[in-house]
Amino acid sequence: MEKSATTYMGLKLKNPIIVGSCPLTSTLDGLKRCEDAGAGAVVVKSIFEEQIDSQSAQMIKQSREFIAHADGADFIEESSRNFYIDNYLSLIEKATAEIDIPVIASVNCRSLGGWIDYVDRFSAIGADGVEINQYILPSNMKVPSSEIESEYIEVVSSLREKTSLPISLKIGPHFSSLAYMIKKFDEMNINGYVLFNRFYQPDIDIKKMELKPKVNFSNEQDYGQALQWTALLSAYLNGDICASNGVHNGEALIKLLLSGAKAVQVVTAVIKQGLPVIGQMQKTLDDWMDKNNYSSLVDFRGTLAHKRLDEPAVWERSQYMKSLNVEF
Repeated sequence: MEKSATTYMGLKLKNPIIVGSCPLTSTLDGLKRCEDAGAGAVVVKSIFEEQIDSQSAQMIKQSREFIAHADGADFIEESSRNFYIDNYLSLIEKATAEIDIPVIASVNCRSLGGWIDYVDRFSAIGADGVEINQYILPSNMKVPSSEIESEYIEVVSSLREKTSLPISLKIGPHFSSLAYMIKKFDEMNINGYVLFNRFYQPDIDIKKMELKPKVNFSNEQDYGQALQWTALLSAYLNGDICASNGVHNGEALIKLLLSGAKAVQVVTAVIKQGLPVIGQMQKTLDDWMDKNNYSSLVDFRGTLAHKRLDEPAVWERSQYMKSLNVEF
């Protein structure tokens, strides 16, 4: 067993570096390349319910003669949705058969029925786990936070009752009480938490006077929020934390492990620096462990978490005041 081996969601990983959902994990070749580069696990690029609906609509438009028949529209709609879902399932099935590291499916749905249907299918074709990528934009001024949080809880509870497949939640920090919500999820026996989701944000093209999509890459300083919340929560949960956002090098990886993370997800790093960055991060971790006489991650993981410090308040609000007094 490698000295940097870990477990995440109950899955055995040879190291804590997971390639998150991204274009590199959207094909079988890309998934194999991630394994060859040394990744401990891969998350297959998320399947979005909106994307399926959009692609299905395009297929329906191309079948106008057929849908003129009675029941034709319903048949085409269901068939087209299944076509795109089956392609995704086929990719996962091939990946689990042809690579040795854990393969985690990922889904982003709007409807409760959609979530449950997809999770059922992932389990049937051998996915090692499923990452639930859920985000409700709290933009409706008439909807209180309690109602939005109840919707999250309903989805998570229904999924946990439906499947024994390991489940992780990839969520954002935008809750009125993040610690309370994660504790509620933990009581439902959720296996992992990816902190945090990085959301695409719209931008404006000032020449065309219209909205345009914006690719929202992370930078090397972005790991701070995940670091803080991992430290605050990790020692109090049954589920595992996988830190995400700004993990660009081995130093950030070590810091997140010290705060209590069981694993990290990398996306921007492998897109911008290439897959060799995984090996570089692994070497930095191995060299640091050798220097400090650590034979396994268990020897040091979580040693700087909130619960294990004599002065845990450094991870809380007081840290803000101290940071203002740092001399530059």
